[in-house]
Amino acid sequence: MSAPVLALRNLVIAKGARRLVDGVSLTLVRGRTLGVIGESGSGKSLTALAILDLLPAGLTVDPASAIEIDGVVLPRRDERAMRALRGRKVAMVFQDPMACLNPFMRVGAQLDEVLAKLGQARPVRGHRIEELLREVDLPDPAALARRYPHELSGGQQQRVMLAMALAGEPDLLIADEPTSALDASVQAEIVALLAAVQRRRQLAMLIITHDLAVAGALAHDLAVMQRGQIVETGPAANILEAPRHSYTARLVAARRTLLAAMSDARLDARAPLVEAEAMAVDYAGRGLFARPFRAVEGASFRLLPGRTLGIIGESGSGKSTLAMAVAGLRPLAQGSIRLLGHELTPSSRTVPRALRRRCQVVFQNPYGALNPRLAIARALAEPLDLAGIPAREHAGRIAAALQEVGLEAEHGTRFPHQLSGGQRQRVCIARALICEPDVLICDEVVSALDMTVQVQILQLLRRLQAERGFAMAFIGHDIEVVRWIADDVLIMNKGRVVDSCPAHDLTATPARDAYTRHLLSARLKPLAA
Repeated sequence: MSAPVLALRNLVIAKGARRLVDGVSLTLVRGRTLGVIGESGSGKSLTALAILDLLPAGLTVDPASAIEIDGVVLPRRDERAMRALRGRKVAMVFQDPMACLNPFMRVGAQLDEVLAKLGQARPVRGHRIEELLREVDLPDPAALARRYPHELSGGQQQRVMLAMALAGEPDLLIADEPTSALDASVQAEIVALLAAVQRRRQLAMLIITHDLAVAGALAHDLAVMQRGQIVETGPAANILEAPRHSYTARLVAARRTLLAAMSDARLDARAPLVEAEAMAVDYAGRGLFARPFRAVEGASFRLLPGRTLGIIGESGSGKSTLAMAVAGLRPLAQGSIRLLGHELTPSSRTVPRALRRRCQVVFQNPYGALNPRLAIARALAEPLDLAGIPAREHAGRIAAALQEVGLEAEHGTRFPHQLSGGQRQRVCIARALICEPDVLICDEVVSALDMTVQVQILQLLRRLQAERGFAMAFIGHDIEVVRWIADDVLIMNKGRVVDSCPAHDLTATPARDAYTRHLLSARLKPLAA
């Protein structure tokens, strides 16, 4: 039988006379994942750091302790020997990627530096960088390699850290709280990625975590630590179902209580961000005694996280008025809109500023939406000012926002008239997204653009939504454009919603409404996907 990839034998870590890790012994073989769980201060992260000889100053490993990799006892206080081992035999993914990545270097340059230290030749490194980024499920690796860390989401940063760890083809991968700084949906993605990489490469993987759900999803076996000692080990399923030690039982019971308390919240995670019920919107009549004109009547719909609702209709159908009411820019005459948990009714006079920040609009005419007297960077700084974001953060956020929509930093110094129509619309999208809204409303955003530019803007919106997960209401009169980008569609005519269906069913099944049939009969050739 081959030697374990990792063996800890009576590991003792001390600070002076105080033992922080006391007599830990563990083994881990290739193709298996061992989860080390415990509360903060239990010694689990110190155990991981000791494997790579990265303990903080002032902490010592007892001379009687042994750490073995592939049957070889690791040397102590031999930095040259450990450098040869780190990244090749053993690699580690840390908790906070932003603290580990160099903020002044592009992602590709940082991966190139890792590969160079591993001895890979320059001609093959560019291809290898794209391979690694692709392996960790990052889209468009060539473009992502040109970004800086602050231009990535937390999940993307952690994927980059994993790519770096995999660069040297290690036998043992250590992940120390790899998901604790991430929100729930991204956490699930990283857990799935780690599991897939472990299976594909048949790695020995050591997961350090306080989260029993993460441990249960990733680990074949568990070791429970309390106050520096291992109090229970065994197959993960057995420990989570029937813990033997009282401390483990308390951890499992606490998790079950939390899950029960969160059951409703989990249902709410997919609850609508926007929910309209029989909403109506009026415009004042033009004469002194004229009656109000009803622009929207009895509209009801829902918009879910991460999905796009397309709203189709001819000019004057009420689709833009409906969108402005959702954004709180037009008062309701009847009905209600629940926007991000806040109820808008006919009696609502104002919309809280914090709510406006979370629901942003991109208008049809970008030239009219931008102040011609302001340089682009200043136009992008305005929403940051309104959101109360410190001025010292503006430059970095503006540069990131421009790059995210495919513009260069130099565009920030230009004025609107110095940009093309497509570039101006990209600026408007960047301005809407710079404060990271939950809902984005796009009102005829491509109707004034050339077809090639239309496709570019649509692809940009689709990519940004996939990366950020915002919900989007996309208003348009062109069925093919809306069908291309939307998940669900509403058809509006004379202020009313006359039809609704999933976008892929719009042309695949017979339309239920005569007006929908009329629109379909007049449609142009479809966009290429």
